[in-house]
Amino acid sequence: MSEFFFVIKSLIITALLTILMQVKVGPSSLEQQAQAFLQKSSTAVYVQSVAAGGALALKKLYYSVKSSIVSTSTQAGK
Repeated sequence: MSEFFFVIKSLIITALLTILMQVKVGPSSLEQQAQAFLQKSSTAVYVQSVAAGGALALKKLYYSVKSSIVSTSTQAGK
C-alpha cells in the first residue's frame, strides 16, 4: 500500500509543480525563464558541443564500417 501512496504523492507533487511553473512573472512564465536559463548556461553549451562531436564521430564510424562491408562483399563476389 505504501507504493500506491508514493505514486499518488509523486503525481500530486508533479501536478503542483507543473501548475506553479505556468505562473507569469513579467512578460514570460517561470517555465520559459527556467528553460532560457538552462539553454544559455555554460554547461548546456558544453554538453551540446560534446553531443555534436559524438554524433559526428558516430556518423563517420557508420560510413567507415559501411564502406568496409561493401568493399569486402565486392571482393568476395569476384
